[in-house]
Amino acid sequence: MTKKIALVFYDATCVLCDRAILWLIKNDVESLFYFSHVTSNTAQKQVFIVTTEAISVLTPEGEYLKSSQAVLYLLDKTKRFSLFCSLLKLLPLKILDVFYKILASNRYRWFGQYSNCKVPNKAIKSKFLDY
Repeated sequence: MTKKIALVFYDATCVLCDRAILWLIKNDVESLFYFSHVTSNTAQKQVFIVTTEAISVLTPEGEYLKSSQAVLYLLDKTKRFSLFCSLLKLLPLKILDVFYKILASNRYRWFGQYSNCKVPNKAIKSKFLDY
């Protein structure tokens, strides 16, 4: 049976986003995710719009998730944090989206920004497309 892989699109110049991706890789014990920055060739070929404004996930089933829905999906798939995800799911999606938008709007100011995309190290490079 082939493993079903989700594709995660993220803002590679965002320090917070980069750290979140490294955290996901560390907690992705089942190797369910591949990653691509939003300006990559892979992202540009998608039929849906991939932007730096929100993390996006293309699920193995072909569903496109973004913002807080994408975060919930990723947390749920890490298994170790599925309980935390279940608690977050008790909140209405509109409320989660408000918090997500506040964080996304201030992420460069609060956490910083790289001048260009960081190249992943050799140990995790296989998890990234377009490098």
